[in-house]
Amino acid sequence: MNQLFKRFATALCAGMMLFSVSVPAVYAEEETEKIMLPSGKDVEWFQLQMDLTSRHNSENDRLFASAVVGLFQGDEVLYTGYYGETDIKNQVPADENSVYEWGSISKTLIWVSAMQLYEQGQLDLETDVREYLPEGFFQHLSYDEPITMLNLMNHNAGWQETTRPIWETEENKVLPLGEALQAIEPAQIHRPDEVSAYSNYGAGVAGYVIECITGQDYCEYVHEHIFEPLGMEHTALNPTHSDNAWVYEQRKNMKSYQFFLGNCVDLGYCLNYVPAYPAGAATGTLSDLMTYAQALVNEDAPLFQNPETQKLLFTGTDFYGDSDIPMCAHGFWCEEHAVRTYGHDGATTSGQADMIFDLDSKIGLVVMVNEPSGNWYINYASDMAFGELSPEKYSSGTAEKTNLDGYYLNARSTYQGMLKFIPYLTAFSLENLGNFEKLQNNLYQLRHESELAGESAIILGEKTYSDGNTAIQEPSVDLIHDRFYLVKLCLFTVYVLLAVIAVYLLLIRRKLKKHGKWTSYQGETVMTAGQIARIISFLALLGTYVAVAKSNGGIPYTTGAVLGIMQMLCIAVCGVSAVTSCIAIPSHQKEKKLILRYTLNTAGCTLPIIAILYFEMYRFWGC
Repeated sequence: MNQLFKRFATALCAGMMLFSVSVPAVYAEEETEKIMLPSGKDVEWFQLQMDLTSRHNSENDRLFASAVVGLFQGDEVLYTGYYGETDIKNQVPADENSVYEWGSISKTLIWVSAMQLYEQGQLDLETDVREYLPEGFFQHLSYDEPITMLNLMNHNAGWQETTRPIWETEENKVLPLGEALQAIEPAQIHRPDEVSAYSNYGAGVAGYVIECITGQDYCEYVHEHIFEPLGMEHTALNPTHSDNAWVYEQRKNMKSYQFFLGNCVDLGYCLNYVPAYPAGAATGTLSDLMTYAQALVNEDAPLFQNPETQKLLFTGTDFYGDSDIPMCAHGFWCEEHAVRTYGHDGATTSGQADMIFDLDSKIGLVVMVNEPSGNWYINYASDMAFGELSPEKYSSGTAEKTNLDGYYLNARSTYQGMLKFIPYLTAFSLENLGNFEKLQNNLYQLRHESELAGESAIILGEKTYSDGNTAIQEPSVDLIHDRFYLVKLCLFTVYVLLAVIAVYLLLIRRKLKKHGKWTSYQGETVMTAGQIARIISFLALLGTYVAVAKSNGGIPYTTGAVLGIMQMLCIAVCGVSAVTSCIAIPSHQKEKKLILRYTLNTAGCTLPIIAILYFEMYRFWGC
């Protein structure tokens, strides 16, 4: 969803004043001719936009915490800028020694490592990875189809998001990679090679495959075959950063911030450790990440024995609809700007980062910030460097306009287990975005206004699954059409309302009893228990949500077991209450008020049971 909505944001820098300012930036040697960026702007213009934003950032009107930005062409650094502070209270400025977390950019190290082993004949990209892993490694697979390295690269191995905690706050609780992956294994809910759903778990498995093939710790392998050959001395990879003593100490100086209602909130040091670390634990300086990105556009391919392997790395492996426009190239995301770019972005609880480059011009951009929600630099720098997609690039001018009706759910979510309700709270309708142009079979574009380009577009694909359902394609994730979404949403809404109604009924009953106006009736105690069960069930659901927020991104098994058993007991109590009401109806045929009360109680207890069962609020295992 990042691509779909990011492009609708207005570039705030358009039309800024053209006077120069003094800012903390470092430049390459002056060129006699201006170097033009793929966006059509020159490097000086790009630098000016970065600098002006920093100039407007002050203690009384803070726009961002910190950002470091690097722009290069081939092996030449065109521009580096260090803005803001990594510790606002102590006025520690961002500089060349600041270390930021790469987030999911770390995954590209897995894909480079995999291609290194591929060219050596040690890894077949289309062989089931279970042939490389210990026997019985996976415990929750639902399909017999092979899971290949290409599936892991394309994020279409079929896994949902895990419901287990994905990071630790204490170093000594970090498990070895293999054990960590088994501890968080999610359910496989889709057939491999069918649904794209971005998966940190899948990337972690790919890193473990590297470890199993080489017999070498994954972190050690990357240091030996990527970091050391490139001279990346200021980057750590393992979960605790202990593989680089310098980074380990520098990371303690980096605070994180979030803006809320115009206020800059200090989040502290946000030192969270990711046991499945190949998916997102790399941490280092701007210079090191730029060095890595520069190697990826270098035709000499310093990371490979044969330059052809690097060319293969950037060939498409997943495409929009039936077109030849790639979304993914062996784990690197392809984006349609004014030119086609390759790269990866990343986000952690500490901040965000982006690495993006154009293979033709060999111009690349790296941005790193210490705000988990991102900031101006992470949102707009890439469009300023690489431009935006022209609506005319793929359109003949006579493209058919169409609406993509219905509601869509993000495939990257939980569709099995206690968190099954979550995707139904974040569904959306594409109709609200306007008319789409159908460029060809299963390929669409959506035009939108842009202050930078005047008018630009985004590309979307469409595909049909084996069960006949359809989905809209974005890089990294499918948006799955749900024909019965409103029915499911109504069921969940009724479940919540019945819990609220139960609270009011109990309060009314208590008040009437207090004033001696309450009349007892057959089955009253059991029906009251049903009302209490509805309330407890809803509170358990809230507890599930809170557990995710408070327990490192997932539900600990013990917590899940307690909440799940509570839901099972609520099912039992509601069931008994509903049955009791049904039994009581025949013996009170002449008492219409009691019949109404019994009927409503039957419905009021049956619907929550249906909701609990459908949304699997009880299921704390195998997810």
